[in-house]
Amino acid sequence: MEIIEIKKDQQQYISEIAALESDIFPDPWSEKSIRDTLENPQARIWAIISRQAPPCSCASTAPEHAGKPQLLGYVIFYYVLDEGEIARIATTPQHRRQGVAVRLLEKMRAFSYEQNITRWLLDVRISNETAIHFYKAAGFAEDGVRKNFYANPPEDAILMSCEVETSGSDRA
Repeated sequence: MEIIEIKKDQQQYISEIAALESDIFPDPWSEKSIRDTLENPQARIWAIISRQAPPCSCASTAPEHAGKPQLLGYVIFYYVLDEGEIARIATTPQHRRQGVAVRLLEKMRAFSYEQNITRWLLDVRISNETAIHFYKAAGFAEDGVRKNFYANPPEDAILMSCEVETSGSDRA
């Protein structure tokens, strides 16, 4: 598994992210929304991909024998000054609970040190207990509820945040 930053010219990944959005979110982002996000210099989209070797009788693991990259998950976030906001984070259903989202959050923590981001924010559907549990395990705390935040279907959002130490004393 490797983490890559998605760029504007990587249509294959933009299409795969949009397809995963449609599969798992009731309010999916379109390919256009994802491309528009990539125009924002304060936004990033990172994806975790796996390069599975194609089935063959050869035992080589050389790069030329690597298979087509497979999207396992992604995160879309914005940052300004010392705050960042996670707009989307998702993992393919078959790769959940395998550390994909954890690796993305770890990469974001490292990015926090580089950019002096001291606080991450996010909102999550109040019914998404799995995500709420995941965020709490990752160090996020509930800050409040925003009534009727989501429109499709109508639902409240739990606002969450996570403080990040960037002074260097917490770096391992």
